[in-house]
Amino acid sequence: MKKLFLSLILTSTAFAAPNQLEVWILSNKKTSHVEHLLSPSYKRFAATAELACEPMGEFCFDPQVGLYKKDDENSLVEAKEIHDNSGPAMAHGRSLDRNLIDCDKGNYFDVFCGKAKAEKEKAAPKLEIWVDTSSSMKEFDYSDENGGCYRKSLLTRLDKNCGFNQKVSVMQFDTSLKEAGTMESLCNNRGLNDYKRMIDWIERSVAKKLVIITDIYELQKDFADYIASKNGKIIGDRDPFTAKELLDKVDELAKVCR
Repeated sequence: MKKLFLSLILTSTAFAAPNQLEVWILSNKKTSHVEHLLSPSYKRFAATAELACEPMGEFCFDPQVGLYKKDDENSLVEAKEIHDNSGPAMAHGRSLDRNLIDCDKGNYFDVFCGKAKAEKEKAAPKLEIWVDTSSSMKEFDYSDENGGCYRKSLLTRLDKNCGFNQKVSVMQFDTSLKEAGTMESLCNNRGLNDYKRMIDWIERSVAKKLVIITDIYELQKDFADYIASKNGKIIGDRDPFTAKELLDKVDELAKVCR
């Protein structure tokens, strides 16, 4: 029974993960950043530099160094310290518990209270694109004065061949993964991101091909090892891959969703 139970778990996991997985890592033309970010002993490189402070609760965020305590610029904060104390994690948008109808305490005789919604199971998309919209993306694909960015341009051009959230499913993420309602939302850079959460989301994905657009700050060794274990492909881990180069990928993506 134990062997059978283990077999069922492995089979379920295999079917849940994407058939093809690619992670596109955005960076600037600065190859020196890569070695620092892959090293667990990465330290702030300029103790005397003036840091930018974008408030993140009780902490500050600077895209050059990450999170640090407001009253101590020399004290970097691990992302897991934030997540461990941030309350219960939000479930993935496709999880089954989302199908339960909320019960108003005043409607005690509602016959549908607590019953499952009658929703049709959506077919697995040929192509799903996840777009990072967390704060660190400001450094690599900033929003211009007209609210544009290269992530938005990529999807705008792709939309001519593959309908936005029709033939191609577009998700955006920072602290949570959700469907991108409009093109404009793809250039909003706020919130935090964590590669451990991305791993969990990947495990739940049913897309035939999944492309994740994120930045160099998420390229941790454990994440790279995980992608390799899924026979995934990482673009931007060896040579810099800039936001502008996203536009070179339009035709490649269009072939998948046609």
